Amino acid sequence: MRAPLLLAAVLLLAACPSDPGNPETLWLALDGSELRVKLVDSEPRPY
Repeated sequence: MRAPLLLAAVLLLAACPSDPGNPETLWLALDGSELRVKLVDSEPRPY
Protein backbone atom coordinates (compact mmCIF):
# COMPACT_ATOMS: atom_id res chain seq x y z
CA MET A 1 0.00 0.00 0.00
CA ARG A 2 2.87 2.38 0.70
CA ALA A 3 4.89 1.32 -2.37
CA PRO A 4 2.64 3.03 -4.98
CA LEU A 5 2.55 6.23 -2.92
CA LEU A 6 6.33 6.19 -2.47
CA LEU A 7 6.84 5.50 -6.18
CA ALA A 8 4.56 8.41 -7.12
CA ALA A 9 6.44 10.75 -4.76
CA VAL A 10 9.82 9.71 -6.21
CA LEU A 11 8.61 10.21 -9.78
CA LEU A 12 7.20 13.64 -8.98
CA LEU A 13 10.43 14.74 -7.34
CA ALA A 14 12.54 13.38 -10.19
CA ALA A 15 10.44 15.29 -12.73
CA CYS A 16 11.04 18.69 -11.10
CA PRO A 17 13.13 21.04 -13.26
CA SER A 18 16.56 22.07 -12.07
CA ASP A 19 17.40 25.54 -10.82
CA PRO A 20 17.18 27.98 -13.78
CA GLY A 21 19.95 30.11 -12.23
CA ASN A 22 22.74 27.70 -13.21
CA PRO A 23 25.24 29.15 -15.70
CA GLU A 24 25.51 27.53 -19.13
CA THR A 25 29.32 27.61 -19.18
CA LEU A 26 31.82 27.16 -16.37
CA TRP A 27 35.47 28.22 -16.59
CA LEU A 28 38.55 27.10 -14.68
CA ALA A 29 40.25 29.97 -12.85
CA LEU A 30 43.29 30.03 -10.57
CA ASP A 31 42.41 29.92 -6.90
CA GLY A 32 45.28 31.90 -5.37
CA SER A 33 47.86 29.27 -6.29
CA GLU A 34 49.41 27.79 -9.40
CA LEU A 35 48.26 24.35 -8.29
CA ARG A 36 44.62 24.97 -7.31
CA VAL A 37 41.75 25.94 -9.58
CA LYS A 38 38.07 26.68 -9.09
CA LEU A 39 35.00 26.85 -11.31
CA VAL A 40 33.70 30.35 -12.10
CA ASP A 41 30.73 31.50 -14.17
CA SER A 42 32.59 34.20 -16.14
CA GLU A 43 35.70 33.90 -18.31
CA PRO A 44 38.81 34.73 -16.24
CA ARG A 45 41.47 37.16 -17.35
CA PRO A 46 44.23 35.66 -19.50
CA TYR A 47 47.46 34.77 -17.71
